Amino acid sequence: MKQERTYPRVAVTRKAENSIKSGHPWIYHTELVEGEAGCNDGALVDIVSPRGRYLGTGFFNSHSKIRIRLLSTNANDHFDEAFWERRLRYAWEYRKTVMGDDLSCCRVIFGEADSFPGLTVDRFGDILVAQTLSLGIEQRKSLLFPMLARILREDGQVIRGIYERNDVSIREREGMQQNKGFFPLENLATPESTQTEIVENGIRYLVDFENGQKQVSFGPEIQPASGR
Repeated sequence: MKQERTYPRVAVTRKAENSIKSGHPWIYHTELVEGEAGCNDGALVDIVSPRGRYLGTGFFNSHSKIRIRLLSTNANDHFDEAFWERRLRYAWEYRKTVMGDDLSCCRVIFGEADSFPGLTVDRFGDILVAQTLSLGIEQRKSLLFPMLARILREDGQVIRGIYERNDVSIREREGMQQNKGFFPLENLATPESTQTEIVENGIRYLVDFENGQKQVSFGPEIQPASGR
């Protein structure tokens, strides 16, 4: 039985309805027809068809041309801590399935592909590097980041810190400021260095995850570690 809906309802065009049904995770500002005025930036809203049929739930942001980033199409989902933990665990278990034992350098969270709109998290050895491009995730990262670090550590992974690489102009178009630096994690000292080593195909590399080019992922400058 479907749960009682408590989120603001936003009606979208038939075009947007068809896009959602085909799996597209974004609803643009030109595709909203009713209900936008009652929504708060970063909050969850229900998306409905022109006839009022439930289509999904997502993050609303009036600053962005992507007005709603789809989070779920399941009307029975409860967006509590248990929901987010299930999603994080699923993403990590999926990486273990496709990567096997080679998990020391990989993309842990791949945005919409993992149903985390606007969030990318890459692993470089014992450091996670995150980039947040949606306000809804930005407002929830104090829940998500410690939870992700805990899940990996419980699985025997050594994680010394989470570094945010939010130094991209697209954040400003989403109504957020640019920034970079370590995210504070309880019971973990902030690492003194913004470099770490990774091993790929038996070769050790030194990764500068603070000053590397482009975004996170495998954009930062990667150089073979000297003397190895």
